Amino acid sequence: MMKNLRTAMKTSISEVMETMFYIPVEFSEETTLLQSRISKTKAAMACQLEFTGDFSGHFTLLIPRDLLLQVTQNFLGESSGQIGDEQLSGTLTEMLNMICGNALSKLYPRTPFELGIPKMVDVSEIPDTQLFMIIESTHSKMAINISVD
Repeated sequence: MMKNLRTAMKTSISEVMETMFYIPVEFSEETTLLQSRISKTKAAMACQLEFTGDFSGHFTLLIPRDLLLQVTQNFLGESSGQIGDEQLSGTLTEMLNMICGNALSKLYPRTPFELGIPKMVDVSEIPDTQLFMIIESTHSKMAINISVD
């Protein structure tokens, strides 16, 4: 099941990032945040989304602030000077919501899943040893974790 979920997640991420945010992506092997060298400082933001259905779990997305700013500019059509923390958080939560909803519907099109409300997560609370799928864009990397209960 996890292999199929990861495959659906990769497809969903590619579709959402390219069509909604105009950013092509590629994937690296799963690794820990520490090994990936994605910074967990103030320069990164994270969001989590829980889901329930035939099985339950959550997705966690971690993205460097500079990449999120670029994504937000593309999504909102605004210049960086007009984008604040509220717009960044809104884009991040919407991005994760689109990715997860798309992935779950691709994997199980006839099974209803309920998505929770995406919530921002303190990056410092994410363990350095937690495994993440690394998503590479032309400018930076982000990471997503899928956890099934």
